[in-house]
Amino acid sequence: MIVCSCNVLSDKELREAAARLRQAPDGGVVTPGAVFRALGHRPRCGGCFKAVIPIIHEAEPRQGDSSEKAKEKETAK
Repeated sequence: MIVCSCNVLSDKELREAAARLRQAPDGGVVTPGAVFRALGHRPRCGGCFKAVIPIIHEAEPRQGDSSEKAKEKETAK
């Protein structure tokens, strides 16, 4: 579904970009602006931010996620 009509960005593109940013070695806070820049765009009117922010949060690994537990076990070895 198109979330940002100014840049014609879909929820899938935004979610994938947020996940890539979160996995980057330099880490940092994943903001709507950072996600747009990762996709080669910049926010224009900002009207989509109310929809973009929840999409970014959906891409976050949840506390106690099984993949997080697996990572913790690997580092404990």
